[in-house]
Amino acid sequence: MTIRYVNNLGKITIDDSVIANIAVASVMQSYGVVGLASRSARDGIYKLLGVNNMQRGVEVIRRDNGTVAIYISLFLEYGIRIPVVCQNIIDNVKYNIEKSLNVNVAEVNIYVQGINR
Repeated sequence: MTIRYVNNLGKITIDDSVIANIAVASVMQSYGVVGLASRSARDGIYKLLGVNNMQRGVEVIRRDNGTVAIYISLFLEYGIRIPVVCQNIIDNVKYNIEKSLNVNVAEVNIYVQGINR
């Protein structure tokens, strides 16, 4: 799916991968994040993603009312306060997407798949 803006000079089309890239950048700037996670199709176990595949840890779902829902799977560092870090990630992702693309974010859901020591 894409986001389309039309004005008197032309048309702008923004792909959902752009939303995912902004979400990845916001997550990776947050304190306590080790990396994003992706489920292995073969055995159903989540694994840490490399730098080139981080978009696979973010799912963007377009709603009928024009908003988006974002689902993020990630690994966190051991010893951090998980609820505090996750709330900071939610706030950062929501703010950066809304500021950059003028798209309303209905929800940001975080799935902590593991803790790394």
